[in-house]
Amino acid sequence: MLKMFTTQLTGLFGRLQSKEEMEIENAARLLAQASVGDGFIYIKGFGEMTGVAAEAIQGEEPLEGVRELQDADGLTVADRVLLVTRRSNDPQAMVFAEKLIEAEVPFAVIAGKVKDAEGDLQEKADSFLNTQTVRGMLPDELGGRFGFPSLMSALYLYHGVKFVLDEILEDY
Repeated sequence: MLKMFTTQLTGLFGRLQSKEEMEIENAARLLAQASVGDGFIYIKGFGEMTGVAAEAIQGEEPLEGVRELQDADGLTVADRVLLVTRRSNDPQAMVFAEKLIEAEVPFAVIAGKVKDAEGDLQEKADSFLNTQTVRGMLPDELGGRFGFPSLMSALYLYHGVKFVLDEILEDY
């Protein structure tokens, strides 16, 4: 089973690298605007995606100057936000995104794009990174699926953004 899961993960990471490469750069440029300007980069994870926020703030190689976001109060147009959630139609994240839009704070999102979801985070975000993970990767004996690596996908995309962001900030 682990070998099958590893094969599926390898394929997933390859798809993320090829399909999200341009959007990784867009998200990094968006976040860099805060670092080179008068703002701050904030990150907020929902559910298990708080793991991405923990990596960005407390990891071995933290994202320089990042702050954990609790609420949208006090943000300015100079700030930038990275929201991370399991799916693009997450109700909590949608409410938070509306607050950011109202405050005119640009933001990027890492989430799995739910097919046919209207008015979701992909439509609201200035930059949307699709984890390509909206269901389990392995089939079970009853026709269901299991092995749902949404946090792994989100961390992969986060690291991609961080690598590009670090390169951008080296030039300043």
